This record gives sequence, structure tokens and C-alpha cells, in this order.
Amino acid sequence: MTITMLKPSDQGAPWYRMEAAAGGTAADVYIYDMIDSWWGISASTFVRDLEALDVETINLRVNSPGGSVYDGVAIMNALHRHPANVIATVDGLAASAASFIIQAADEVVMGRGTELMIHEASSIGWGNAADMLEMAAHLDRLSGTIAGIYAERAGGTAEEWRTAMQAETWYTADEAVKAGLADRVDGKTAEPDAKNRFDLSVFAHAGRRNAPAPAVNTSHERRPGLSLTNGSPLATAAHMVAKTIPTPPAEPKDNTNPQEKGTDTMSEALTQGLRERLGIPAAANLDDAGLLAAVDEALAEQEVTPAPAAAAPGTVVLDAAQYDDLVSNAAQGREARQQQLTDNRTAMVNAAVEDGRIAPARREHWVNALAADPGMAETLAGLEKGLVPVDAVGYVGGIAESTDEDRSYNHIFPKES
Repeated sequence: MTITMLKPSDQGAPWYRMEAAAGGTAADVYIYDMIDSWWGISASTFVRDLEALDVETINLRVNSPGGSVYDGVAIMNALHRHPANVIATVDGLAASAASFIIQAADEVVMGRGTELMIHEASSIGWGNAADMLEMAAHLDRLSGTIAGIYAERAGGTAEEWRTAMQAETWYTADEAVKAGLADRVDGKTAEPDAKNRFDLSVFAHAGRRNAPAPAVNTSHERRPGLSLTNGSPLATAAHMVAKTIPTPPAEPKDNTNPQEKGTDTMSEALTQGLRERLGIPAAANLDDAGLLAAVDEALAEQEVTPAPAAAAPGTVVLDAAQYDDLVSNAAQGREARQQQLTDNRTAMVNAAVEDGRIAPARREHWVNALAADPGMAETLAGLEKGLVPVDAVGYVGGIAESTDEDRSYNHIFPKES
């Protein structure tokens, strides 16, 4: 067995290790501590080692209280990009950033007796009122994006997941599967050393036994995977992380201009070629300045007015007015097509509501789902008619609305995501 294990850095011990047999088709990746480059190894090192794994299957084992949101997003994107089949197994705890890292896996397995926790992004800040307002707005955007990731993979809406995050929701293994955050529970009991061994006092409830029942506890339809298409939560998160990474300095410009300082003189082959084309005998002793003067003289003698270039076969030449009119008509056509698609999606959802395939309250959700993924039309069409009573009979269940006071936090120190 060939084992790749990071050595402790000057700042702390590693929070992950990777094991792969030489020539094997599978690798084991362990995330078994707080994910934070300040205390240990940076996510960039993890991503580099992950990309070096040339295997068909990655078994990701997780027991982590979370850590840096940005490191977590980078790890999630790296797992999503890797061509291997990724199976994530929670061995003890998948909290905070660890809870959305595992959503990039092709399958998420909860070990028996394990827990999962989601909450709002948080940070420690310093500065004046304007700085704090900017930090608050940034954390709000980041939390909304993470809520979208849960919704994209687990079903439900981003608003539902944001409510659960604001309440700092803890899930048992079975509750995580029921909520759509995991695919199944492993029947085996978790290993003794994989049990939670972290100081969870920084959190509001410090474990499922101290927390209320999950706020989002409906049976969601877990989806096959995350998407990196433009506008998806995962793509948005990746873009937010990319903006925080300093842009490396540009490579030095190749110094190939013969008039720039420090460049080599004109090559012998180029000089000889110019002499031949200008009819300058080899015996004539001309330096670079004299050769350039000969070029200028030859150009001045030609005084040839270039003829308009003939259009290539199959090319249609338009004047400016015709081109502008064509562009305008194309834009109008695109707008009409988009409106047609929007009307079609709305009609499909209205029809599903009318024949009882979906509830009226899910109308907007399905319209948005069809806009993001046209393939959802097949799923919608496959729902059995009459699942939802068409006649209004009242509403029971769902998510209890919370007041601002219910969602408030009373902590002296902010939580680390």
C-alpha cells in the first residue's frame, strides 16, 4: 500500500490524508479535522493532491466540524471536477463547511450514529460601521449561495434551506437522508475512533441531542448531482471564491521588438532575406539603419492603391444599415423565443397544478426548475395525476414561520464557518 500523508506544517497538523495502492483503481481520502489553512494545510494543497489521483473511485471519509467556507467551496469544486466516482461517507460528523463539501459526491452515505449540521456563514471582523455592513452583506450572499447548493442537490427551495441554516439545524443519520442531504444510512456501526471528538461549544446546540427537531424535515427528492452551468449555486460559489484569490503577476513580456532596449540584433537570416527582396548586393555594407532606409525607399516607390478585397465564395456583404437591422431583428427573435419558452413552462406547471400532480404552492419552484433544467419537464410529466387534491381542503404541516427573535443568536464570539 502506497500512502500519501501530509507532514505537519509550521502552523499545525494536517486535516486530511490520502491513501492509494500503486496501480490501483480506488483511493481513500480522509477529512478528519477542522478545515482551515490558518491552523493547518491550505485547500490548494488538498486540491493539488486530489487532482494527482488517477483512479476510478474515490472513497471520501469525513469526520469534521467544518472550517473555512472558501476552503470548503474549493474542495467541493475539486471533487465535482474529478472524473472518478466519488462516494462520501460520514464517519462521525459533517458540520458546517463539511456538510456542503459532501454534496459534490456522487453518493453520500451516513454511518450509523453519525450527525450532520448546517448553519449560516459567519466570520470575525474588525472595522467601522461601513466595514461591518459590507461584511454582513457578504455573509448574507454567501449563506444564500450555500442554501442554493443544498436545494440543488437535496430538493426543496433555497428559502427553506436558509431558514434551516439560520436555526443551526442538526440531523441524525436518518434525518439527513429524509431531508435529502444524504442518500442512505450504512447499517454498520461507526468506528469508535470516528465518533465526534470535537469541542462543539462554539455552536448554538453542540450536537443533535441538544438541538430541536430539524426545521426542514420533509421528504425531498434527492437529485443526481450538482451543476457548474452559469447561474447555478455551485458556479456562483466558485465565482465568489475566485474573487478572493489574488491574481498572480503577469508573465514578463517577451522582449522581441528590435527597437527595445536590450534586445538582440536582427537575425542573419532576416537580414539576408531583406537584402534579396530589395535587390541589395551582398557586398554593400549596410547597418540596420541603412537597411531600414532602403525598405522605406522601396515602399515609397510603389504607390499602389489596394483594390477592395473580393468576398470569399458564399460570403454575403452587407452595409452598416443592413447589418444593424439584421442584429435588431435577431435580438427581437431571441426575446420572442424566450417569452415563448417562458409561456410554455408556465403552461406546463399550470397544467400540473390543475390535474393534481403538484401543489399550487410549488408552482414557482417548478417554473424555476424547468428554466434551470429543461430535462425536468420529463420528471414533471411523469408525476401521477391526482397526487395533490385539486379542491382546497386546508393546509397542514410544512415549515413554521420564525420570527426574527426566534432566529437570533446570543453568542459572545461569532462562529467560524
